Amino acid sequence: VNFSEVHLSIPEYFIFKTHSRGYFPLEFNQTNKNRSISVTWREEQSGQGVAGFRTKARSGSWDFTETNYHIKAKNVPSMKGENYTNNINNYRTALKFELTGTRFPNSNFKSYSSSWESVAKTIYESEGFGGELNKNSYFKDEIDELIDGVSGTAEKTARIFNFVKSHMNWNSYYGKYVDGGVRKAYKEKTGNVAEINLMLTSMLRYAGVDANPVLVSTKKNGIPLFPTNEGFNYVISAVEVQDGVILLDATEKFSLPNILPERAMNWAGRLVRKDGSSAQIELTPGRKTKEIFMVEAEISAEGSAEGKLRMQCTDQMALYFRQKLMPLDNEKYMEVLENHYNDIEISDYEIKNEKDIAKPIVESYKFYKEDAVELIGDKLYLNPMLLFAENENPFKAEKREYPIDFKYPNQRRYMINIKVPEGYKIESMPKSISMQLPEKMGGFKFNISEGGGKVQLMAIKDINVPLIPSTYYGALKEYYNQMITKESEKIVFSKI
Repeated sequence: VNFSEVHLSIPEYFIFKTHSRGYFPLEFNQTNKNRSISVTWREEQSGQGVAGFRTKARSGSWDFTETNYHIKAKNVPSMKGENYTNNINNYRTALKFELTGTRFPNSNFKSYSSSWESVAKTIYESEGFGGELNKNSYFKDEIDELIDGVSGTAEKTARIFNFVKSHMNWNSYYGKYVDGGVRKAYKEKTGNVAEINLMLTSMLRYAGVDANPVLVSTKKNGIPLFPTNEGFNYVISAVEVQDGVILLDATEKFSLPNILPERAMNWAGRLVRKDGSSAQIELTPGRKTKEIFMVEAEISAEGSAEGKLRMQCTDQMALYFRQKLMPLDNEKYMEVLENHYNDIEISDYEIKNEKDIAKPIVESYKFYKEDAVELIGDKLYLNPMLLFAENENPFKAEKREYPIDFKYPNQRRYMINIKVPEGYKIESMPKSISMQLPEKMGGFKFNISEGGGKVQLMAIKDINVPLIPSTYYGALKEYYNQMITKESEKIVFSKI
């Protein structure tokens, strides 16, 4: 945008608060000005008119102070999405005016401002939210049978959570209020977010568990600048225990306690209790999700590589796998996997625990890659990362004005054993290194050694925080440059 300009004039009777977001600097000027407007009105007087009254025209002037805002922006660069961005609209430069009160002549001040606590209390007290939590007759028999003989909070929570996930089907509609109501949803076995998770909360309370709803703004809904009823568009359930809070979302069949679907992990939500009090709750998981690769490989003098690969993933990564990849038929998934690893050939594929969501996903298969080794003269050049080397920095911009969103803390671990080909020896290998991001936000370890006729590599990539501020973008970009450089280094095998 080459130029943008706003003039805004507000009479003294309206009190506004300004909220800004984004990183582009605005030219903001504010001045006060005295104004006078002519006013004409009619006034009743006793006399010969209808019912003994008549009206007479009056006129006068009304003096007041007006605040004038002049806001300009010049040469605003386009905001381009880059890798690891949640909702880029959260970071576009904006200035919003919130009406916090009015003070008219001869009238008392009237406040319109609200806090997140008052917003949450208003939502909770509505019939379409809190009113639904008080209904329990429709499920009593099933829940009584389900928790018969069970006394512990953890076991009750797990049983009821699994019951709701299996009984109910989400209709893909968001919302903090019910549509047809919890009774109707329960009977028809389908409902929106509010119906399913308010039902879950109500069942947990009925079972004696300290459960409360948590209001959430999804990533698509964005992050509201000031307290407003429209700031929330989703609801989950929370169980308060001695050492923290257990978050539950029964709309997702593959979710686990504290493993929420990505749509709901938008920084923070607001837990609302029966007494009207509320508290901010972190939605991003504290535990690091992991993806582990174990490879046994051999290479040939002709340049091919083959071996066995085993992958194991937990928590958020396992949830993603079950959501996105399991619905694919076997042939399609094999195609996706082979393309992902640059045209390898896969055979003897097996997967475990795809439906046992309490356990990690484990997949194993044999692989063959034709051009895995570079042949130059009588030497073989092999990248020890085999299928997993990153060759392109995901961060390409010169600078970045918004945070880098890794969604959740995570670790990727690679344990690769490569047999030294017969008739060859190791001439040279990359050196082991260890790197750290500032403030312990992440790290990369690359340990390589030789022993027993094998090259053994352990590479670990850690991201310890879900969100990295833009001030560290330069350091993060350089960290990836160095990591990619290290991953591109090769082992050189020469003939004996």
